[in-house]
Amino acid sequence: MEKPFQLKLIIRRVSATASLQWLSGAWQLFKKTPVLFMAMFLLTACLGFLLQLNQLTAIVWVFLNPFLTAGFYKAIVGVQHQQHVTVDWVFKPLAEPACRLILLAIGALKVLLLTPLISFQQQLLLPMSTAIESQSTADITITWQLLVLVALFALVFMLFAYAVAIAYFLKEQRILAVLQTSFIACWRNVAALLVFGLLSMALVLLTVPTFFIGLIVVLPLLNIAFFLSFNEVFALQVKSSDDGILEV
Repeated sequence: MEKPFQLKLIIRRVSATASLQWLSGAWQLFKKTPVLFMAMFLLTACLGFLLQLNQLTAIVWVFLNPFLTAGFYKAIVGVQHQQHVTVDWVFKPLAEPACRLILLAIGALKVLLLTPLISFQQQLLLPMSTAIESQSTADITITWQLLVLVALFALVFMLFAYAVAIAYFLKEQRILAVLQTSFIACWRNVAALLVFGLLSMALVLLTVPTFFIGLIVVLPLLNIAFFLSFNEVFALQVKSSDDGILEV
C-alpha cells in the first residue's frame, strides 16, 4: 500500500543580492504586457481610494484587497505561462470558493492588528511634532515608544508579506500556519528583503520629478518583483530519505 503524501513547507534562504534578480525578472515580465499590469494597478488603486472614502465601504475594501492581490499574482503566473491574460483576472479569485475563507480571514486579521498600531502611531506623532517645533530633545520614553512601534509594524509586515501567496498558491487553509510560514520566510531572508525595501524606496523617489506619475510603472513592477521573491523562497523538493514526504 502506497504511503499518502504529506505536505511540508520548506523555505529557502536566498542571498542578500537576490532582490536584484527579482527586479530584473519583474522588468522582463512587465515589458511583455505593460498596459495590462498598469491597468490592473490603476483599477486596484481607484477601487481602494473610492471604497476608503466611507467607513462602511472601507470594510468592503478590507476583505476585497486580499482577493485583488491574489488576482494580480495569478495574472503574473498567466503571463509567465504565455496565457492570454486580461484585466478581469484580478477578480478571478472572488469566484474560487476554495480560497474564499482563508483570504477573508487574512484581510480581517490584518486590519485587526494594524488598527491599534495606527492609533498608537497617531497618538505618538503629536508629542513628536511638538518636540520638533520647539526644537527640544524628544523624551526618551517617546524614543522607546517609536522603536517599539517600528518593531510592531515590521512584525505585522512579516506575518502578512507572503500570506496571500501562501494561501492561494500553496493551498494552505490554516490561518496560523499561513502567518507562521510568512514570518519564517521573511526572517530567514531579512537581508534580501531589506535590500529590496531600499531599492524600492529608491525607485519610488525616482518618480518625484514626474510628480509621482511614474508610480504607475514602479508599483506594478515592485509587486511583480515581490511575487518573484515568493517563487524563489518557496520551492518543491522531494526528500529522498523519507518516502511519501513532499516538502514544499
